[in-house]
Amino acid sequence: METPDAAPQPHDPVCGMTVNREVASAAGLTAEHEGQSYYFCGRGCRLEFLDDPKPFFAPDYLPHM
Repeated sequence: METPDAAPQPHDPVCGMTVNREVASAAGLTAEHEGQSYYFCGRGCRLEFLDDPKPFFAPDYLPHM
C-alpha cells in the first residue's frame, strides 16, 4: 500500500502496466528519452520503445499488452 507521501509508481509507456521503479532499475528495464526516465515491465516493452518511442507519445495511443 502506498503512503500519501510516496511518489506514484510509473506506468510502462508501451503496455500501460504499473511498474515498480526500484525493480525495473535493478533489472535494467529503464530508458531515457528527451531528459525523462521511463520504466518498463519487461525487455520486450523496453526494446519496442527504444526502437521508436514517438508512437507512444501520440495523443490517440492506447497502451496495450
